[in-house]
Amino acid sequence: MQKKTWIGIVTAAALLIAVLWFVNRLTKQTEAGLTLRVGVVLPLTGDLASYGKNAKDGIELAAQELNDMASKGGGGAVRISLVVEDSKGQPQPAVSAFQKLTTVDRVSCVIGDVATSSTLAIAPLANSSKVVLMSPAASAPAITDAGEFVFRVWPSDAFEASVVSDYLEKKPYRKIGVLYVNNDYGQAMLRIIGERLKTFGGAITDVEAFEQNTRDLRTQLSKLAAAAPEVIFLVSYPKDSITFLRQYAELGLQMPIVSTSSFEDPQILKEQGKVAEGVVFSSPLPADETDAVVGEFRKAYEAKYGKKPGLVADYGYDALRVLTEAAKLVGATDGEALRSGLGKIKDFHGASGLINFDKNGDVIKPAGLKTVRNGEYVWLK
Repeated sequence: MQKKTWIGIVTAAALLIAVLWFVNRLTKQTEAGLTLRVGVVLPLTGDLASYGKNAKDGIELAAQELNDMASKGGGGAVRISLVVEDSKGQPQPAVSAFQKLTTVDRVSCVIGDVATSSTLAIAPLANSSKVVLMSPAASAPAITDAGEFVFRVWPSDAFEASVVSDYLEKKPYRKIGVLYVNNDYGQAMLRIIGERLKTFGGAITDVEAFEQNTRDLRTQLSKLAAAAPEVIFLVSYPKDSITFLRQYAELGLQMPIVSTSSFEDPQILKEQGKVAEGVVFSSPLPADETDAVVGEFRKAYEAKYGKKPGLVADYGYDALRVLTEAAKLVGATDGEALRSGLGKIKDFHGASGLINFDKNGDVIKPAGLKTVRNGEYVWLK
């Protein structure tokens, strides 16, 4: 046989092997389903680390479950690849983390942040890069208008503020002193509660702001007390709430205290539980405990971590699950496809309850009231 003939046969065989290899690989990829590369930007250190770690635990549990399902094969499975970065609960570290995730790790979506200021800082980057940003806990109303690629599974402060104002009206409290952290979150809550008070004749007797991580609130507390409010509305984060409670007690103050969902942190009860007794605060209403998804989540969480889910753990879990559902609905994982898929979500059963998004990417969920009773957080009936 001539040499050219042998070369032709070898070349044809090599081509056939290459085609078969490609087809085999393509078939395996199809069987394995989609792969969703997810960036995570959460405070793993700093004042909000307890929230960030809880959310991270929920996300990693969801990823484990999804990857277990993907490994079993079958159409529609989505494999999850996570890359986690620490935002420290501050805008600049959050921006740096987001830029790294999108340019180096090439993620198509990011779960984060739990802090409003950090979420708002990275929102413009999400929109410009067409990467979906899904916050598990940021609550400021400004996020509603943060852009078409920005979503959240935690309800807006507008819901919380309405619940608090209804409580103030029914007590009835008409003279309210406000102490708030001077950032997007605090300013939004101040504005909303002020607007709601006017609807039933309430008024703010004094407003005092403070910078996050302050060590001394005595001046602000003294001014609030001098204005003789019937109740203090506190908008703060756990570390500053602890400072507030300690110095509130030192000054011998007796006014009732109402607050927001950020008051629910075990460290507050550990350090200032006696002073916190009776504080009333808003919180998203819990999911139906009889729901199978809710029950399975809590069971799996306790099995994996040896403890009950902390605040926002179920929201972190749902943030990843709903992104995965969006990818399934459209059969793709790029940012624009995910945004489209999220718009198709209808009554998604999550660990935190039913999830639907409005046209602005806000989740539709009601809020209720909790209080501190006998050193524990309980629902106020």
